[in-house]
Amino acid sequence: MIRRLPRLLAALLLVAALPVLSSCYVPDEFRAEIRIARNGDFSLDYKGVLTWAPLYKEIVSGKVSGAEAQEKIELIRRDLQRDDQFTSIRSMGRGQFAVTYHRTGNFVANPGMVTFVRRNSRILSIDARPDGSVKVFVETPNMDKARPLAEAGLLVRGSLRVISNMRVVGTPNVTASYKDPDDNWSVYDWELDGTRPAYPEIDFRR
Repeated sequence: MIRRLPRLLAALLLVAALPVLSSCYVPDEFRAEIRIARNGDFSLDYKGVLTWAPLYKEIVSGKVSGAEAQEKIELIRRDLQRDDQFTSIRSMGRGQFAVTYHRTGNFVANPGMVTFVRRNSRILSIDARPDGSVKVFVETPNMDKARPLAEAGLLVRGSLRVISNMRVVGTPNVTASYKDPDDNWSVYDWELDGTRPAYPEIDFRR
């Protein structure tokens, strides 16, 4: 037992350090959907790939391999698993995980910001304020950080759909939109291929 302590301590320190690393999760091959109702009910769903960029770069560059790589992959999987909104997490190797995520709540009862994956690794965000305004947006990457990730094969590719019966404020930069003729709900779609300069953003007001 005593011989295992240094290794166990190192593992625990790595998990504690994950949130403060300079890079973050990169989404790929995903379908995400956000529903927001005028009464404050919301849901956020994500199905696709999440890549922990620092480990991916270490593995593809040959800096880590074998048992060390597997240990780090398992630590990241456990870190994701701490959030019980993940309904499935499957390692694909190289720091990449096929995941499904489902979260629900109500912004009238609990205004504030909801983020996926988490606040220090934001991909999708819903910012609901007490005045009734709600902003949905995808975090725009720092281009200096995004460029080497793209060169390593990590691109943000997928689709986002936002469905709401609230009033849109301004003109969203959508790929397509339409209104359900049978009710007051509208659908807004974005397609991301890793090259779009404008990332999804839409503002609502109840």
